[in-house]
Amino acid sequence: MSNPSKLPIHLRIAARSALIVAASVFLIGAFRFALDVLLTGERFANWPKAVEISGVLAGVAFTGFFSYILVRLRLREPVLNVLEEEISASDMQQPPLWGFVAMEYYRLILNRTYLVFISPEGMYGWKAEGIVTNSNRDYFQPYQEMLEDPVLLRDRNAIRKLSQLPGGFFLPVSEVSSVKVIDGQKWGMGGIPHSGRILVSLSSGKSREFILLGSVYNDGIRDKMLATLNSSAILTA
Repeated sequence: MSNPSKLPIHLRIAARSALIVAASVFLIGAFRFALDVLLTGERFANWPKAVEISGVLAGVAFTGFFSYILVRLRLREPVLNVLEEEISASDMQQPPLWGFVAMEYYRLILNRTYLVFISPEGMYGWKAEGIVTNSNRDYFQPYQEMLEDPVLLRDRNAIRKLSQLPGGFFLPVSEVSSVKVIDGQKWGMGGIPHSGRILVSLSSGKSREFILLGSVYNDGIRDKMLATLNSSAILTA
């Protein structure tokens, strides 16, 4: 569930953002007053009104920012619920899975970010992020750190539940017909670090193209996928 102890932190973030908005509006008004003095000699300024407008806009900004944060927390709650569950004793005895962080395009220019877990039975995908921009090019690093957690990588139940959340997927090994590496940069990534792509073709004729985020060894990921999925029917190139 959402952590109530972090509420003051979110309040401070929203308040700081609101103060930035208020200060910006007030400074714009002060700049306009100075410009009027220089160009026309007019020295009249309604400072109480300027303060009032800045305060109103600060309140609107605070409400908007804080509401956005609460909505984000609410949307993350199912994920937190899954991750906070105790791993079963049987899962704890399992060898760890492995995975990678990847972006996938859809509808030409939109994107999603996945944690992809590779298991002998197939590929599990948890949609970790919706549409992102290049404003924070290293946004995916916390997800790469999750792939270093030995408990999570053994928790088959958590991985399965994450893949069942909205936007997630499971590709059974029986439906994977080929795994190919596409080297080179992907157009439209806007400077987000990536190392090429893995193209997974399915027996249905469809395919999934995963853009490998960060600095990884493409051929190594493909070879490890083939070894883990362990199916002679899967082709490679």
